[in-house]
Amino acid sequence: MDDRAFYADFPQAEYAQRWERARQLMRAQGIDALLVTEERNYIYFTGHRSQQNPIDKIRPYLFILPLAGRPVAIVMPFEEGFVRQATWIEDVRTYSLFQHNEVLAATLTELGLANARIGAELGREQYLELSYNDFLDLQRRLPRAKFVDAAELLLALRVVKSPAEVPLCRTACEMTARAMERTFPALKEGMTEREVARILRTNLMDEGAEAITFLAIASGTDFSRGKISCATDRRLQKGDTLTVDTGIEVKGYCSDVTRMAIVGSPSRQQLDMYRTMLEVQRKCFAALRPGNRAEDAMKVCLEELGRRNMQTQKVGRIGHGVGLESTEYPSLALGESIVLEPGMIFACNPNYVTSFGFFNSEENLVITPTGNGILSKPEARDEVFVI
Repeated sequence: MDDRAFYADFPQAEYAQRWERARQLMRAQGIDALLVTEERNYIYFTGHRSQQNPIDKIRPYLFILPLAGRPVAIVMPFEEGFVRQATWIEDVRTYSLFQHNEVLAATLTELGLANARIGAELGREQYLELSYNDFLDLQRRLPRAKFVDAAELLLALRVVKSPAEVPLCRTACEMTARAMERTFPALKEGMTEREVARILRTNLMDEGAEAITFLAIASGTDFSRGKISCATDRRLQKGDTLTVDTGIEVKGYCSDVTRMAIVGSPSRQQLDMYRTMLEVQRKCFAALRPGNRAEDAMKVCLEELGRRNMQTQKVGRIGHGVGLESTEYPSLALGESIVLEPGMIFACNPNYVTSFGFFNSEENLVITPTGNGILSKPEARDEVFVI
C-alpha cells in the first residue's frame, strides 16, 4: 500500500475488480457511465467512509464510473485529503457549497458523457442522495443525456461478497454475538429497556464495534396488538420475553443479530415456543445453499408452520441480505427468485408475535460451495436464557 491510499480498507485490486465487474454489466445493459450518490453504493465503489455522509444533506458525495477512463470522486474541499489517503481514486474533484451540480455537469461533459446513457439509482432499493430538484436541474444541464435505472446492476454487484468482504462481516457478526452473550447475564428484573440498551451498547463498543447501525428492544408478554421496538422506560417483569435485535459496523460491514431471554421462570408454553422457533429456523437454514433460490427458505418456513398451524409475524419475509448494510437485498421472501451463490450473506429469523411473548432469534450465514456457514457465533442457545 502506498502513501496515496495509506488508510484504504482494501488493496487496490479489490476496487479494480469492482469497477471492472460494473463495467461488464454496463456494457451488457448499454450504460455509458454510472452516477453514484447513495452512501453505501458510494462506499462500495470508493472506500471513502465519511462521518459527514449522509447526515450532511447539503453536501452530496458523488462518484462517476465511465465505461472507459478513470473513475471520478466529487466531494467538498475539506474531504479531498481524506479521499486521497483512504481510496485508490486518482481523479478527485471538489465543489464549493451549493455548486455540486455545476461541477457534476461540467465533469460529465468533460468526460464526453453529455450525450450518454447514464445509470443512476432510480429503482428497487435505491435512493438518490441528491434532492429531486437537484436531479431535475442536472437533467436540464445535460439535455441530451439519458438517465436510466441502474438498480439491477447495483444490486447484482453487491449481492455476492468477495473473499475480502466476508471476513469483515464475520468479525462484525461475532462481535455482536459475543456482546449479546455478555449482556444477558448482567440483566435483572426491574431494569428498564433503556438500561438494557445502555449495557448492550457498552458491550458492543467494548467488542470493537465502530458504529451501531440499529438497536431494537421489545419486552412484555402480550404482543397480540403489536410491539414497540425502541427502548422505553418500561421495566422488565416476571414472565416477560425480552428480545434484542441489533447490528454493528466494522470498516463499513455490518451484522444483524437477535437474541432473546425470559424474565423469571418460563412457562411451558414459552419454553415450547422457543424450541419450535429454533427448530423451524434451522430447517430454513438448510434451504440456504447454492443453486436454491432466495424464496426457497420462505417456502420451507411456510411448510413447517403449516404443519404446526402457526404463522410468523406478518412482515412478508423471514430474512434478508447483510453486507454494507444490516438489511439489504435480497429478501428471503416469496417471489425473490435470485439463485443463491457462494459469498452471499443472509440474516434469517422467522419470528412470532403471541399473547405470551415475542419470539425471535436471528443468525447471519454465508453461502458456501457446499451449503452455508454461521457467521454469528456463538449461536443462540438451545434453551432460552433466563434472567
